[in-house]
Amino acid sequence: MITVKIFGTFRLDSGLKELQADVKNARELYPIIMEEVKRLDPDTTLTIKDVKGCILSRGGRQISPGTRLNDGDVIHLVPAVAGG
Repeated sequence: MITVKIFGTFRLDSGLKELQADVKNARELYPIIMEEVKRLDPDTTLTIKDVKGCILSRGGRQISPGTRLNDGDVIHLVPAVAGG
């Protein structure tokens, strides 16, 4: 089981702070996160594209969607930020 901690505007927009999932790689998290967001707010305007646009990190290092996850991992999901 891994823990996903959600930050930034995605957390504010979704109302989702944290969830646990039993997955093999980071890519498998996307639909699980989206299911939970829709459970909390069936009328949400967030989409799977919004989830996939976020940065995933483990141990302070960015990971790719194909990264293998291990039992006990803590993953941070943070929206990408752009500025000027």
